[in-house]
Amino acid sequence: METFRLGDVLDDYCTRCRLLTNHSVVAIVDDAVKKVRCRTCNHEHDYRQGQGGQKKRKKQSAYEQVLASVLEGKAMGVPVPKAPVRRRTRSAMPPKRPTRSR
Repeated sequence: METFRLGDVLDDYCTRCRLLTNHSVVAIVDDAVKKVRCRTCNHEHDYRQGQGGQKKRKKQSAYEQVLASVLEGKAMGVPVPKAPVRRRTRSAMPPKRPTRSR
C-alpha cells in the first residue's frame, strides 16, 4: 500500500465535476486518506478510491408502475371488467341542418 502525505496529488472521482481528476490530499487518519480536494473545481469531499460515476438505477415513473401492475393482472388471468357500450338514441342526436339548394 502506498503511503500518502498531506498535499500529495492522486486521482479520484470528483462528485461535483463527475469526472476522474487530480486531487490533493487534505486529511489522513491512521495512514489512510480520508478527505481530498479537487484541483479542477476546488471541491472538498471524502476520498472515494477512484470509485464513482456508476449510473444509478432509474426509478420508475408513476405511469410505468401502473402500467406494470395492469399488465401483471392480465398475465395472471384476472378478468378486467368491460365498460358498458353506450349507444346514442335519436333524442340525443343533434338535429339535421337543412340543406341549401343551389
